[in-house]
Amino acid sequence: MKKQNLLKSFFIAALILSAGVARAQETLSEAEKAKRMAESNALAAPGPEHQRLQSLVGKWDKAIKVWPEPGKPAMTLKGTCENKMILGGRFLVSESTGNMGGMSVETFNIMGFDRRHKRYTNIGLDTFGTYYVTATGPYDESKQAVVMYGEDVDPVLGGTQKYDFIFRVLGPDKYMFEIVFKDKEHTRGAAEFRAVEITYTRAK
Repeated sequence: MKKQNLLKSFFIAALILSAGVARAQETLSEAEKAKRMAESNALAAPGPEHQRLQSLVGKWDKAIKVWPEPGKPAMTLKGTCENKMILGGRFLVSESTGNMGGMSVETFNIMGFDRRHKRYTNIGLDTFGTYYVTATGPYDESKQAVVMYGEDVDPVLGGTQKYDFIFRVLGPDKYMFEIVFKDKEHTRGAAEFRAVEITYTRAK
């Protein structure tokens, strides 16, 4: 009997919710519905921010600096990268290879711009792990760079990594990507710790 009453209550609640959604839709005029649909369609197309990403299509040489911890000297290495636009010019895919201390390293990165929220987006994967990291953020006029913030909970090492991905175009044939940590495990008491700096130069 209790089970039947529970199912009955759930069914009634679902009907009430559906009716509320239907009434909300009915309050929109046909003109308003058409306006919203037009806005949605316009935002679905690539915009000027995607043109900034489009300018990075091609092959690049990478000069990489990696700081293992604050106060330690940077390790340097080189790599290559190829960028291409996908999904009708909406996302920039970057595939890189390199060598770190005799170990082959591969990275795969997808960068875009969400026109609804006016924020750049980034998804990164590499051969250092079986997970992905994400970040999102706007163009920072004061830094002349895109600053995307992200977090990653690491259940093995413990704690939450907090970081900025900083992306800046330095010219038609050069751009830079940095990783700056904000969590205390990485910064060792400082406000932030720049762990990675990658300079991309267009391959000739």
